[in-house]
Amino acid sequence: MNDDILRDWRSLMEKGTVFLGQGDYPKAEKYYLRSLKLAKRLAIPVISAFNLRLLSTSRIKQGKVALAERGFKEALKICQQLQNYKGMSEAMAGLASVAEAQDKMEEAATWYEQAIQVYPLNSPRLRLSMLFSDLGQVYSEQENWDKAQYTFRKARELCHIYGYRKGEGELSILLAEVLYRQNKIQLARKDLLQSCKIFSEEKDEESLVNAIQYLAFINFEEENFAQAREDWQRVVVLYLRLAQWENVSESTYFLAKILEELRDFTEAVYYLKLSIEVYKHEDLGLGLRYQNLGQLQAMQKDYQAACANLKKAAELFEKYGEEQKLGEAYEKIALCLEQLGEIQESQEYHVKSKVSHESHQLISFSTNQRLAEYFENRRSYLNALQYYWQSLKIAQELGIETIKIEQAIQRISKKVRKRNKYSDRNWNNI
Repeated sequence: MNDDILRDWRSLMEKGTVFLGQGDYPKAEKYYLRSLKLAKRLAIPVISAFNLRLLSTSRIKQGKVALAERGFKEALKICQQLQNYKGMSEAMAGLASVAEAQDKMEEAATWYEQAIQVYPLNSPRLRLSMLFSDLGQVYSEQENWDKAQYTFRKARELCHIYGYRKGEGELSILLAEVLYRQNKIQLARKDLLQSCKIFSEEKDEESLVNAIQYLAFINFEEENFAQAREDWQRVVVLYLRLAQWENVSESTYFLAKILEELRDFTEAVYYLKLSIEVYKHEDLGLGLRYQNLGQLQAMQKDYQAACANLKKAAELFEKYGEEQKLGEAYEKIALCLEQLGEIQESQEYHVKSKVSHESHQLISFSTNQRLAEYFENRRSYLNALQYYWQSLKIAQELGIETIKIEQAIQRISKKVRKRNKYSDRNWNNI
């Protein structure tokens, strides 16, 4: 009888774990709930604790924080009674994830520290590496850079010793983030280059492209535009090879900005056209691309093409009610029309531009905020960062409270440099 129940329990657990790995958390929860009923019939505490932990994991992923916390605590109590230290460590790590979901970072750090402390010496070292990594990310959120650096190094050392090169590369990126935040630019570059070397040797192009992006972004922020250009060209080539067209559009758009800084307008126009060609949406992102393209063409004195693209941008800005950007587009169209000798039409666009610019500066502030939030939600972090900075400038001029905007800038800056955040997805093969 018990053998049949155990077999059915294993089958349900396996199905739940498949869905958990695929990110289908509701289905995983459903199977874990069914298996938990069988686990209770078996009356084997260690099985119930294991089941509860996975059930709670599926719930925390869905934002069911209270249910997840209850399950992890119950699993911890069972493992403590059994003196099952591996189970205790895993339940503590689960409770740390609950604290993170509640934005209780000190509590999360304490749970992770305890999970590491009780982790058995004879248990898999790579799982311990992941616990160090998770703790390091909590320390990073707290901006406790010394502790973050120490824990990331411990995690990376374990990955190196036990041959998990992907983890070693990802941890080098996280270390670079910590070093960069401490203004240790050369050390950050060194870790990023190490990460690139590992991913290149492993022929892991998706991880490699992310590492190069971080390196390029640092070079761009440090105004090392020539090196940023070289890095970003590699990014574009890799995304083209991977056929990730949305990323191709984003990377070529940013490359065009770098080329503009280098005054290479011809190549910048080429990459902007490519960015537009592969862009799949008719929205503000497309409008910004047309606007930038028109402005670059005006610099090249190709006023006919500039007018055509700026008018496409204006249509999109008008559609989405973005008066500030619409006014900018109208003004540039007016100047291009003047160069083409179309004086009457030029004057009409000057009037349109004036009307758009007459909106109060507070509306401009609101527009920038909405654009920033829009692009943040679309994970177009470079655009989001640009608009948050503009919002900050206007807010400072108007004497508006800036704390929330500054926090948003810090949040987005982290996301730009840590776009493929080191997570349990990287550990599927452990």
